[in-house]
Amino acid sequence: MPALLKWNTPGKLWNSGLKWNGFQTNTRTMSTKAVIDFTSYTAAELAPLAQTIHDQMTANAVTFPSPPLTMAALLTQITTYNQKLANRASNASADVLVFNLARHDLEGALHDLGVFVNLIAKGDAMIVEKSGFPSYTFGPGGSGTPPSAIPAAPADLKLRHGDLSGSVIARFKPDRPNSFNVAQINTTGDPLNQASWRTVIQFSGGKVTITGLTVGVTVLVRTATVGVGGQLGAWSDPAMIVVT
Repeated sequence: MPALLKWNTPGKLWNSGLKWNGFQTNTRTMSTKAVIDFTSYTAAELAPLAQTIHDQMTANAVTFPSPPLTMAALLTQITTYNQKLANRASNASADVLVFNLARHDLEGALHDLGVFVNLIAKGDAMIVEKSGFPSYTFGPGGSGTPPSAIPAAPADLKLRHGDLSGSVIARFKPDRPNSFNVAQINTTGDPLNQASWRTVIQFSGGKVTITGLTVGVTVLVRTATVGVGGQLGAWSDPAMIVVT
């Protein structure tokens, strides 16, 4: 016959963690994740970031055993990427295509390594920091929703002349409704020259008026959406217009 339970059973305490109202106290903490989408990084930014990740994961190899890609292989990809980036300056179609393939490979490698880091870290900010990956933090207690993937590029960017001289109106479809977006302009005529792009306005929604432009100048415009974690999404294809 099973032994009967008694209220005064030795060793049983009233403050054993249970509460009469049925609620239990939970410790609320923050959780950190490595970024795994790198489409928003410019061509010039990606290699230095990858090099930092390589150096940090090499220095902390004990923390990150058996990654899906060896650091030697990652370094080879970084070297190849830098070579193809330099060759792309020719603007030859073949060089641009080869560069795009090298970038695709490097982004894929960083994605796989980022997933691996997140599996090892389990939300620990110090471990993520050791990897060299950029990161975002959410919480508390893991109850919040982590930032989703970095937003895709806005679609259907169209430009028209504004009501005032020297102004342009841009309309597009952002990746997310009720989004916060950024617009940049380029007056060199070369969309591949990343240094020539400059941010002119930050705004919400899929319509923006850009003012203060020089009449007669050909302007390239591109837009991007900001993710819920603060990461800037991929840039739209640029649109061109002559300012009137």
